[in-house]
Amino acid sequence: MPKLRVGDLVVVRSADEILRTLDDNGALDGLPFMPEMVSWCGQAFRVQRQVHKTCVDGHALRVFPSNDVVVLSGPRCDGSGHDGCKHACRIYWKESWLRSASEKEQVAADPKLDELRARLKIKTDETHYFCQSTELYKSTREATINGKFKRLRIAASEILSGDLRAFQAVRLFATFYWQKLLRFSGCDNRLRGNQKPTPKQSLNLQPGEIVRVKSQAEIVGTLDYKMSNRGLSLCHEMMRCCGREAGVRARVDRMINEQTGVMREISDTVTLSSMIGCGGLGEECLCYDEPGDCPRGELMYWREIWLERVNK
Repeated sequence: MPKLRVGDLVVVRSADEILRTLDDNGALDGLPFMPEMVSWCGQAFRVQRQVHKTCVDGHALRVFPSNDVVVLSGPRCDGSGHDGCKHACRIYWKESWLRSASEKEQVAADPKLDELRARLKIKTDETHYFCQSTELYKSTREATINGKFKRLRIAASEILSGDLRAFQAVRLFATFYWQKLLRFSGCDNRLRGNQKPTPKQSLNLQPGEIVRVKSQAEIVGTLDYKMSNRGLSLCHEMMRCCGREAGVRARVDRMINEQTGVMREISDTVTLSSMIGCGGLGEECLCYDEPGDCPRGELMYWREIWLERVNK
């Protein structure tokens, strides 16, 4: 199959075809095919992104060695195969798991779905989980593009492949260097609180409710010196959302730690969507030392104490 491009229509291959690509861990080149992906077999989707780069928690920018991974336009991982993890990761797809499709594709019954599910690995032991997130470091390598123009070269490849438009790249770099300037000028100090321990508040927010992000002063009043509330940090990008309204996307009560593979229990935390006046800001994070627009699209997590209900 030729190299996939943004907008191409593809079909997820049958369970039997995917089984033939997997090793004993249910992975291809170290990237797991997860239980949450099984129900997509035989379904058609558009290619949303080629994965020219990816963030990995605690590490520098990384890439897939074979450069054969894409993101589809389907939903995020719902954690149903991993005890309800609420990380809501975008799912990465190896091109070997996909085939070109026509507009008239029809979903047919797949007799080997259960066999495929049985083959997939969920845990490495009783307390450590196994998923694309936990294996992302092992299935990638550090980006080896050297020199001060590394970021520009990656952006250029994204523009050529249709992942990114030129004006979007300009905007991303402008935001990136503005944030670097803010940090260099010491603006981080404005977000350092003095709470020990940091306070909590439970609003029991539910998906679909409308909330408003509190003012910067109110939020800083909930933080410690490390700019965090009960270990969850925030950043200047999130401060641009202060005073704006958004919908609650989901509650986040448990999440697999990417570095350790252990499930963490979380309280009074949500993700947001449809941030008024901010576009995608408020939904997906911007990498701390990269121009953003990572195909992984990690969500921002909001403590309920940083939000207030809007009665409509």
